[in-house]
Amino acid sequence: MINKLTFLLLMSCLLSCHKKDEKLKIIFTGDIILDRAVKYETRFHGDSLLVNAFNICEGHDFTVINLEGTITETGQKQKDRYNFKSEYKNARLLKEAGVTHVSIANNHIFDYGEEGYKNTIRTIEDNALEVLGHKNVPSIIKKGNKQCAILSASLTTHNENLSISSAKALKQSVEQFVRQHEEIPLILYLHWGYEMQTKPQRWQVDLATELIDLGVDAIIGHHPHVTQTIEFIKDKPVIYSLGNFIADPYMPEAKSCYVVSLEIDQEIKEVNITPVYLEKYFPKILTLENQIRALKEHLRYSNVALFQNGQRWKLKQTRHLHFSEPTSLWMISEKNTISMLKKLSDNSHLLKFEKGGVSANAVRLHGTLSEFQVGDINNDQQVDVLVGITKKVRFDPVLKKRVNIYTFKNKALKPLWLGTKFLNDVESFGILEGEHKNYLTTVEVVDEKNKVERVYEWDDFGFALTELN
Repeated sequence: MINKLTFLLLMSCLLSCHKKDEKLKIIFTGDIILDRAVKYETRFHGDSLLVNAFNICEGHDFTVINLEGTITETGQKQKDRYNFKSEYKNARLLKEAGVTHVSIANNHIFDYGEEGYKNTIRTIEDNALEVLGHKNVPSIIKKGNKQCAILSASLTTHNENLSISSAKALKQSVEQFVRQHEEIPLILYLHWGYEMQTKPQRWQVDLATELIDLGVDAIIGHHPHVTQTIEFIKDKPVIYSLGNFIADPYMPEAKSCYVVSLEIDQEIKEVNITPVYLEKYFPKILTLENQIRALKEHLRYSNVALFQNGQRWKLKQTRHLHFSEPTSLWMISEKNTISMLKKLSDNSHLLKFEKGGVSANAVRLHGTLSEFQVGDINNDQQVDVLVGITKKVRFDPVLKKRVNIYTFKNKALKPLWLGTKFLNDVESFGILEGEHKNYLTTVEVVDEKNKVERVYEWDDFGFALTELN
């Protein structure tokens, strides 16, 4: 028999081990401006507006924000259209709200000159908050034996005196850190891009690719005041712009934004986004219906998949989506299309598809879903939807994975190929995009020990093996 003391010690050990295995959870917000209308709103209605704005971030170990402007009462105002400053008490309120890290790497940190810059850093640090963006080395964050690093930088204007204010300096800092700490996941929190633009510039995409090649594990951007494309580059998440978080936006589009949270073990294991809306300058979580509407707008130019995860949406690459997640709702943005999949039962789903704002008829899918791809598989310049679905059919009563293909034409989704015949049973499939032609790739099961990869092309009747095999 185990006595009470031994039992308590065992339970304590188990709980301690469980805690050590917990992932590090960190959340990032978009731009925060505590001046102008935001300042007057808190004066009239109380500081709790600022504190309560961060209720959205509860449940995370660390909260990272970009503070647009300064915390100062002195300093020479620079010659610019907008100059932002806020009261010293706001640093204390941010701490009370649960903020842990404040990035000052942006185009407003020198709005009140060197004096305003130094006052801001001193005030943040005096309130036990960590400053990001004033040094050219990442800040390492730890929780138990889990850790990550955040490097904050600004690639806009009016930030030439910051430690990192150019792509060259940014790449040098990344290279040096990765060389010394290859085992620590590195997250970039970047102020970049152009205001009110819904897509990143070509130079940003090229730079993001270079940075990931150097060893960066995630890129999270801000500055445009609206949300931009989300994509994965070589399996690494790139969120080009989060939009605002607390601000008095002068355009309606700047009221719709999101926050991004990461769960980190030895690497980034999970990426979540939460769409929010600025109501009188402060963020509010949307109803599910409005979340879906907002996400469709946010993801117009993205190539990603999401599925509902409570108030958040888990972000995945479409090719890694297997429909085994504990959810009933998926959204997939690929090739400038939006697909919504709703689980009706274990063997029944409803597919809604739209392109360019034009919605097709809903399609009922019978069977267990495993894969989803979007592309022009028959090379007719029309978008096709490829679904991996396990089911029986009338002429083949064996339960196996099928590849069902629908084409979007004349504002409708129509069956292109509901065939089941390949040389062997299909384990998985994909789309191979060539210079002038697209192909269907498969992994097929020959027997219990052998599998084979094959490449097929559309021949107007179905799929035929190509010379690429």
